[in-house]
Amino acid sequence: MEVEQQRPYHIKAIYDLKENFSTQRFRDEIGECRKVVALAITADQSAHQETAQHIARVHIFRYLDLQLSRAMTWAEDEADLLAIVLRSQIELRGWAEFVSESSEQATRFLNDEVAIDADELTEKMRKAFPGITTSFPSSPKGKRVDPPQIGQSVDYDFKLCSKLIHPSALTLNHPEASIRNERNKEYLAIQVLLYGWVIVNRFHDLNWVP
Repeated sequence: MEVEQQRPYHIKAIYDLKENFSTQRFRDEIGECRKVVALAITADQSAHQETAQHIARVHIFRYLDLQLSRAMTWAEDEADLLAIVLRSQIELRGWAEFVSESSEQATRFLNDEVAIDADELTEKMRKAFPGITTSFPSSPKGKRVDPPQIGQSVDYDFKLCSKLIHPSALTLNHPEASIRNERNKEYLAIQVLLYGWVIVNRFHDLNWVP
């Protein structure tokens, strides 16, 4: 009991949701996480000296908030929708780790990686629509960096999300065992909350106790 009382709020929230899950409780906890994300964005934007890492963090936080807002909206829908959110969070966590390593990494994320992604997109668009013009910056020399996948359950989570998102034979023939499976939905919801707090905590140490 003493250990449980000493858990920081975000850790306790994850354990409590797992032990007593409900869709409304999930929405409430995601709402609390979004409040902290909003505060973190304000803090990074108000920094005395705005660095590449501050700017990168704001961009990542804004995208995280978008995914969390979708999770709240889709909480009662099929599991493939929460799987989309979780898949995005897995990659977002990788980018959070990437930009946290150094200001140089954050600068690369803001500049080179954007140009490389834009160049790949432009090439595909030109194949589909010959003659199209774009205003994207020219790509630097080098290969694209894929965000690292971090965590003990990341392989399982990524494969589960892929299985639910794609129209596999299982999903098409047995939706009740896949995208409408309540256990799948509950597991994904808990992981969405977990990844949300993990990303926030990577940038800002959360240690308050309720």
